[in-house]
Amino acid sequence: MWLIILLILLLRPFIKGTFEYEKITRKEMVILPIYSFIMMIVSINTHMNWQDILLTLLLFALGLFIGWLQARGVNIKDDGKSDKYGRPIIKIRRNWTYLVGWIFIFALNIGMQIYFGKHLDVEDLSSDLVIDLLKDASSVFFIFWQSEWFVWVLTVASTLGYRISIIRKDPRIKEAVQIKEKRKQVITQKKMNKMAKQISEKDK
Repeated sequence: MWLIILLILLLRPFIKGTFEYEKITRKEMVILPIYSFIMMIVSINTHMNWQDILLTLLLFALGLFIGWLQARGVNIKDDGKSDKYGRPIIKIRRNWTYLVGWIFIFALNIGMQIYFGKHLDVEDLSSDLVIDLLKDASSVFFIFWQSEWFVWVLTVASTLGYRISIIRKDPRIKEAVQIKEKRKQVITQKKMNKMAKQISEKDK
């Protein structure tokens, strides 16, 4: 019973947040994807047989496609505002395609567990759904929860496909998640170039 209550409590803000504009952060776009990649490398068995290798490649390809699908319906909003480091403040609304892709990834994770011989009942499915929602809601839970290798493969691939796609939609997203020091250097260089140009025009 408590699982159902927790599931309802988590589903509502997750679905609501999918249809609201949220600011893109460096943690979301850079830090967590790098962590996921490291965990994927660590968790993959180095003594895989050819079937496991093919399965890994297939999951990675599916993850890329799902990430691309999730980005298809994303709305990107740039109000022309910048943070104190001069980085543009970009907001995105993920919409239905993101939610559908998330469901696909969850279904694939369940399918992989069944493929490797795990018996799942309704309580197990509810528990897995709660865990996935908690991982989406909390970066701390995302980092410290132990996951199977195929979960990391799908996470890395879908994340990569999604982020490449939204950056292609709006390249300014890369500026929005730049390192603070690097962004300062870029701004300083632009100011110096502008001053040099003004001096050059005055000399003429």
